[in-house]
This record gives sequence, C-alpha cells and structure tokens, in this order.
Amino acid sequence: MLYLKRILVGAVVLLLFGLVACGGSNTSTGDVSTPAATQPQTAGGTFVLSTPGSGSGTPGIGPIIILTPTPVPGGSSQSQLVKLSDRTLEIKTVSKQPGADASSTAISLTMTITNTGTTTIMNEASYYRLVAAEGDVFGVQSSATASFFGTIAPHSSRSGTIVFQVPTGAVNGLRLLYRSEIATETVFVPLNV
Repeated sequence: MLYLKRILVGAVVLLLFGLVACGGSNTSTGDVSTPAATQPQTAGGTFVLSTPGSGSGTPGIGPIIILTPTPVPGGSSQSQLVKLSDRTLEIKTVSKQPGADASSTAISLTMTITNTGTTTIMNEASYYRLVAAEGDVFGVQSSATASFFGTIAPHSSRSGTIVFQVPTGAVNGLRLLYRSEIATETVFVPLNV
C-alpha cells in the first residue's frame, strides 16, 4: 500500500511539473489582439492579423489575411492594392489562359511593387506563391517579366507579369501569398480569377 502511495505522489508531482513548464509559454493557438501600434496599415480593405504560435517565421505573429480587397483607384475589377510598412503591392490584372498541358491553367498576375520606404528593398521570385482553397501551394513561375525582380531603390518601383502553372481543378479560390524579407509582413490576398 505504501508503495502505491509513493507512485501516486510521484505521478502527481511529475504532472504538476509538466503543467508549470507548459504554463510559461507565450505562444497561443487562438486569436490574440495586437496593439494598434503594431498592426499593419492597409488602404481601406478589411484584414485580419493572424497570430498563431508559429506563423510567418516570427513566434506569435502570423500572416496578414486580406478579407476585403482594396481596389486600385481607376483600376480593373481584378485590381488590388496592398499597403505594407515600406512597400505597396499593386495587382493590376489577374487572368487565366490554357496551361502548358491539358491538366493545367496559366495564371498571370500583372503587378507593380513600389518602395515607399527610405532604404532599398528586395523583390525576389521566391516572395510570390499561389495558394489553392485546399491549401496546395504553387511557387514555381513558368515565366516572368525579366526586369520585375531585383532591388528597388527608395521611392522607385518595378512592374511586370508573373505566370504560374496550376492544376485546372485548383483555379477557384486562389490566393496570392506574398512573403518578403520582412517576415511580419506576410500577406494572403484573394485573387479574382
């Protein structure tokens, strides 16, 4: 009997140590409000700042999810404007054409990225991914305007078109995942294809 009491007391002590160790974590799996000073600013559209335990590479800060896109003033119905702290991403048009084979569709995005900050920013092919409604990610572009990628000086911009090959069944509900060198400014933008 004494032996069982010692095992029980030992198990309770281990359980309490486990709870104490887990309780000290600052990560969260639910929605957490972010102070207004740290929230990104957008031009009009509705956005959500996701805050899972491990989002865009920064613990506790997930991607910005655009719920209601902001159209570009005077732009097409597919145009969208995304303002981040040091850059503006303007999606001018989104279109689809027959793909490289019978089971794929080519999705073209014509964009301008403008450096609104005071230091040089990068614009790399790896910053752009398409995410399907089911979560599949397409990152390999089949073609892009040659001058679109590279460094962008302060108050300058680069314009071009990126073409992605995606399975035809994944075209509905596509979102652009833009993840620059600033991990806290990862953005999900719904595309009007």
